[in-house]
Amino acid sequence: MPRLNAITGTAFSDAGPLPHVVHVGPGLASLVLCLRAGQLLDAPAEDTTETVFAVLSGRGRVVEGARTHEVVAGDVVHVLPGSGKGLRALDDLVVLGVRSLARPAA
Repeated sequence: MPRLNAITGTAFSDAGPLPHVVHVGPGLASLVLCLRAGQLLDAPAEDTTETVFAVLSGRGRVVEGARTHEVVAGDVVHVLPGSGKGLRALDDLVVLGVRSLARPAA
């Protein structure tokens, strides 16, 4: 696979968080998530797959189940399988999300 630039083609929307698909492979999907200050993005309740969020710019919160992590550019949060997840932007926030495409065993 060629090297990809996660920032190229990203954009913000005042209407809500705007995901940008970077790459989808057989087991992982990579997305850049752009949130304006104050915007929220919650994964559907049934989405409990393993996910890693890497903050590329801005400041916000990553929700991992019942826990909330304050994050800034350079921070990485690993959300374990079986946990709900979400993002809250305190400033304009750009996050690289890499998630498993497999559902965890029940």
